[in-house]
Amino acid sequence: PLANAVAAMPTAALRFDVGAALTAGQFLPNFALIKGGPFTTSKLTTPFSSIVDKSVDDSFVRNWLDLLCFCLSGLPAQGTITAEMAMMMGEFYEPGAVMDCPVG
Repeated sequence: PLANAVAAMPTAALRFDVGAALTAGQFLPNFALIKGGPFTTSKLTTPFSSIVDKSVDDSFVRNWLDLLCFCLSGLPAQGTITAEMAMMMGEFYEPGAVMDCPVG
């Protein structure tokens, strides 16, 4: 659901003035299809560690997710925003997706 929430509205549509009704309003129907609806989006601005702490018990998986956060943002899960990881994990598990790693 978090990856779908990130994909539901482009970042460029977000703004904090009256024009938000025009730019963001057109994407509101996309949230009706997401499990949890608009409430899911409130999690996107929290540290990713808050999601991991609630749902992951295995220490290997926790460390792996922390490493992915560091590779993506240069910060551990506690300092990485959930929206960033939700977008990356959504793309990471798309059909046909591959992970490219530099050699050297």
